[in-house]
Parts: sequence; C-alpha cells; structure tokens
Amino acid sequence: MNRTEKGYVQSAEFYDYIPLYSDRKDVEFYLDLARKTDGSILELGCGTGRVLIPLARAGYRITGIDSSKRMLEVCRDKLKEEASDTGERVTVIQGDMRDFDLKRCFDLIIVPFRAFQHLETVEEQLRCLEIVRRHMSEGGLFVLDLFNPSMKYILDETRKNWFGDESPFTLPDGRTVTRRFRNPSVDLSKQIIDLEIIYHSLYPDGRTEKIVDSFKMRYLFRYEAEHLLERAGFRVLEVLGDFDGSPFGTKWPGELILIAH
Repeated sequence: MNRTEKGYVQSAEFYDYIPLYSDRKDVEFYLDLARKTDGSILELGCGTGRVLIPLARAGYRITGIDSSKRMLEVCRDKLKEEASDTGERVTVIQGDMRDFDLKRCFDLIIVPFRAFQHLETVEEQLRCLEIVRRHMSEGGLFVLDLFNPSMKYILDETRKNWFGDESPFTLPDGRTVTRRFRNPSVDLSKQIIDLEIIYHSLYPDGRTEKIVDSFKMRYLFRYEAEHLLERAGFRVLEVLGDFDGSPFGTKWPGELILIAH
C-alpha cells in the first residue's frame, strides 16, 4: 500500500520513535532556559509534545500550538499516560503560528526543531514574529531553532534522488520502519527546499506499506534571521551553534539557534 500526505499527517504515528528526533539534545537546553525565566511557556509547533511534555513534567505551565490535528492527537494521547498534575499544566491548541491571539503573555516562547521554517515567505515569517512579540512578557525570552544552511547540500543535484538510509526503528505493533529522503527541487531565489520523506514499513506478517510525507522548508542565513528579529522588534542576545552552548560558527554546519527578547 502506498500513501502520500502533506506535512506530518500519517507519519505522526512514527515521530516519537525516530532516533534522530527522540535522541535530539535540545530538551535539556529548553529546560535550562525555563529555569532561568521560571514562568509560563509558549511553544509554537509543539507537535507530539516531544519538548512540551518534559517541560510540563518539570513543573512548568506550558501552552502548545500546532497546525496538525494528527500530531496533537498523539500529544494528547501521550498526556493521558502522564501524572495528572503534568496534564493539568498543559494547554494544547490547534492553530496557525501566523495568526493567533491567546490574550496573555508568556515569559518564554520557543519554536523548536525548524518549525518556523515551514513559513515560506518573509511576510509570513514577520507576521509570526510580530504576533510572538505581542505575546511576550516584559523581559521574556524568545528562542528560534533553525538549521544552518549548507550550500554544499543545497546545491547537490544527487539529493533529487532518494538518499540518507537510516537505521530501522520498530513500532509497538511490531512494524519495522526505514526512512529515506529526497529534495525534488530547490528554489534558490526564494530559498525554499522541497522535501519528501518516505517511510517503508514492514509488518510482522510480511505486508509492506509506503508513506511519503512532502512539504516545503525555507532556509535562512544567520544575519537574515537576525535582521528579521530586529524588524519585528526583538533584540538578539545570543546566536548559538549547538544546544551545548557553543557559539555560532564553532561547529559546521551546526545549528542556528537565536535567543532574543
């Protein structure tokens, strides 16, 4: 069976089992920032709660927004397995990071793991940032996690073909899943990458299934991202290249993590 979906619809069930995501070293980074602000948190693009739930588990009140109904269903199911006081600290909302009004301010606002890069135009990005600014408390912090674009990979024509075999992972129902990727096209003028992720599933009874998630991501360079933040009224405090606090540029390509207020 083959299925093609747009942006984390069917593949939401795989998300928390993908080693690249589950082993990502950003959760402790956000916990450290939460300890410094010690207040309410807003997460844009909260997805299945990979970051949101550990923050709530640590005692912080957190609101999560995501546009994907299916990802939020997974998040809510996970919250049911948590202690009741953890769930009581969480509010999850299906919504658009370009258009929301929660009528309150937060001490820490985060956009983890590239979620901001699903906004495809500068106008959409500025609209999101301006809304974030209105939701920040005085002295609050905003964290934007982007990938640091490598032109070596962006210009690599071989990435139009399937690449990047990962180690298989196993779901609770016994399915073994392997992922591969491809970039069918890149628009260099708009800085937009078309991305397809294919999930090959092998069931215990031998049946196979193929699911393809397809979406676009807009890459940003360091000074472009800083300029966007400044235009939206933020002041950039730090630019990091990794979640261990390494300054930007000390690891390559590394991450592109901006902390602003």
